[in-house]
Amino acid sequence: MTGLRLGPLLRYVDWESGSTATVWAEASRPCTVEVRCADGASGASPTFAVAGHHYALVVVEGLTPGTTTAYEVLIGDRRVWPPEDTLLP
Repeated sequence: MTGLRLGPLLRYVDWESGSTATVWAEASRPCTVEVRCADGASGASPTFAVAGHHYALVVVEGLTPGTTTAYEVLIGDRRVWPPEDTLLP
């Protein structure tokens, strides 16, 4: 089963529009990584490989400028972030 190896990590925010951000993650195998936000913003990207590691740069679009929002990361249809037993939003 494909899992999350490292991340997610906020990589970039488009400060001009405030509605787009890029999230980085490393998966254990080739897959598609999806980020879903509580406010409806989302994005998905297939991984790319470098030296046997599988990375994704997910562009999340539709964010509301000047706000924070809870989010989750999915690989396939399985939620991998936040962990089930966490108190994180």
